[in-house]
Amino acid sequence: MALTKVRGSGIDADGQEIILDADGDTSIAVGTDDVIVVDTAGSERMRVDASGRVGVGITPNTTSAGKSLQINRSVINDDDGGDSGYLHITQNGYYDNAWKYIENGTAEKISLQGGRFTWSIASSNSSGADASLSWTERMRIDSNGFLFGQTAFNSNLTGVLHQHNGISYITTDGYPCVYFNRLSSDGIILEFQQAGSAEGTISVSGSTVSYNGFSGLHESSGIATDTPIGTVVSTTDELDVYSAKQGEAGEEKDCPKAGQTRADHAKVKVSDTAGDKAVYGVVGSFNAQGKVNVASVGIGSVRVTGACAKGDLLESNGDGTAKVQSDDIVRSKTIGKVTIGNSNTGVKLVSCVLYCG
Repeated sequence: MALTKVRGSGIDADGQEIILDADGDTSIAVGTDDVIVVDTAGSERMRVDASGRVGVGITPNTTSAGKSLQINRSVINDDDGGDSGYLHITQNGYYDNAWKYIENGTAEKISLQGGRFTWSIASSNSSGADASLSWTERMRIDSNGFLFGQTAFNSNLTGVLHQHNGISYITTDGYPCVYFNRLSSDGIILEFQQAGSAEGTISVSGSTVSYNGFSGLHESSGIATDTPIGTVVSTTDELDVYSAKQGEAGEEKDCPKAGQTRADHAKVKVSDTAGDKAVYGVVGSFNAQGKVNVASVGIGSVRVTGACAKGDLLESNGDGTAKVQSDDIVRSKTIGKVTIGNSNTGVKLVSCVLYCG
């Protein structure tokens, strides 16, 4: 068949079907005014209506605003009547002055709008095509991070999973926040890393859970933040109180219990009595609010005066350091046991296992 070239004003089909193949079953037609229909193999494959809505394999559902692309039950729409310029990808839902079902069944929607991604669902419809549809948002990503189950971040709301700057908040009520379930074998359930290296694990063996690389800390207050790590501290007859702020530096937020006393959490002082039976542990670290984390059980480093050998028990020296206990009986004054001896007779940090918490 010879090729016909069209120049100038082009082809005016005057509302008639344009046949594109020899057997006449592939064509472009204007079925009604301002509606373009594309057929292949004798069947309609796509249509573009007067409002710019495109249907592939289906006549596009009516919508009052914006443009849409509909492929069977799936619709891409740039508007929902109030969110001009946004993008909505729906399954079994379309917008026509209000959201409606395409047919029976559940509906799902992903939206890109106002600097956020949202994921929404709608319950199963049994009222047929064009029934009213109500979305329930289940998840979003916005400038605050990742939020599951809520539309705005509040760490006290039930059903929240929120992630921001690598920090996760999981909040529930009446149930555990997280389940870790290792099925058929013993081994590690959770591994903790720092700078890419494993520093500790939680593992299970039969009915026993082990905390590996463990140091038990008690948050407290009462001593200066420049107190050296490993300094021996003792409890006082006063309860600690909650700080005005909580959290890591740069991520601090208001503490709901600011100024309230903390039941069973004692304040501390640098131990000033030799053989002090009120010993609470040793300084492990300080947090962003200046509270001291007292290491009391597990592994830790203790400032010791005088030489010590592995296996020696330690007690307070009365000046914030420890000294070797005179016997091998674990007593109320015992801080812990030396694990790596040191012959230096001065003050130094010594690796120990702590007994006083």
